Amino acid sequence: MLIRERMESTSFSSSERTIVEFILEQKEKIRDMTTKEIAAATFTSPSTLIRIAHKMNYQGWAELKEAFLKEEDYLSSHFCDIDANIPFSQEDSCYTIASKLLTLKKEALDDTFKLIDHVALHYAIRMLDQADFISVFGVSNNGLIIQEFKHNMRRIGKMVEIVNLQGELVYTAGSLPPNSCAVIVSYSGETPVYHNILDVLKENQIPVLGITSIGDNTVSKGSDIVLRLCTREKLYSKIGTFCTDASIEYLLDVLYAGVFALHYEKNYRNKTESSARIEKGRFSNVQLMKEENGPE
Repeated sequence: MLIRERMESTSFSSSERTIVEFILEQKEKIRDMTTKEIAAATFTSPSTLIRIAHKMNYQGWAELKEAFLKEEDYLSSHFCDIDANIPFSQEDSCYTIASKLLTLKKEALDDTFKLIDHVALHYAIRMLDQADFISVFGVSNNGLIIQEFKHNMRRIGKMVEIVNLQGELVYTAGSLPPNSCAVIVSYSGETPVYHNILDVLKENQIPVLGITSIGDNTVSKGSDIVLRLCTREKLYSKIGTFCTDASIEYLLDVLYAGVFALHYEKNYRNKTESSARIEKGRFSNVQLMKEENGPE
């Protein structure tokens, strides 16, 4: 749930509600306003803002204000003129559709990059590198997207399994060996089974990386580390998951590249040597694609 949504649904006193309505109306305009100025504008007291923050589970007004403005900056940021849910119409030509999807995916990647918390990314990469076994949970089409991540990680010696069968999710979470870690990929973060999975993982002291949308949800609240997905699509009323898929693929590529870079020379050697053995016999007549020691 977004902060603005929590503000609208939380039970406040009349004076607190007056301030909340002022904040929701003014949005980014409160950036340079002090507690005294907001209180004066709403005919309330500065202490009321602190009570609002506490009801919203923040330590103080400054923390709530920072989180609210960060969310508003994201929601109001430029995201092209293409609707992420209905990016093309029935009148568009094939070439126009191709152009619109290209623009949409570029914007989705840029959006995802801006949402990356550098500290969270650092710890996520370290967590994956130090784990002997990585279990990635992702249902529906997310389970398909994760396949490339598994493929890449296994090529550098990292054991990765994909868990995407609903009936096996909780069982697998409870049977992970020591020194494992879990990655949960969920756009909504509210798939019902994830609540049970997170409880089991926490009980077994398995660290969790959550890859999910902005705002508070079950996955973000239950994960040790969180990376945010481009959050522009509705849950159901859309032509396709173009933005979400691009965002997930990008973050998984970044995680793989980050782990790769920690032991660059070793991983590059292992990757190229194993690929040469596995893909022996492949060739191309295109000079650009030819390997130096490959067949002519």
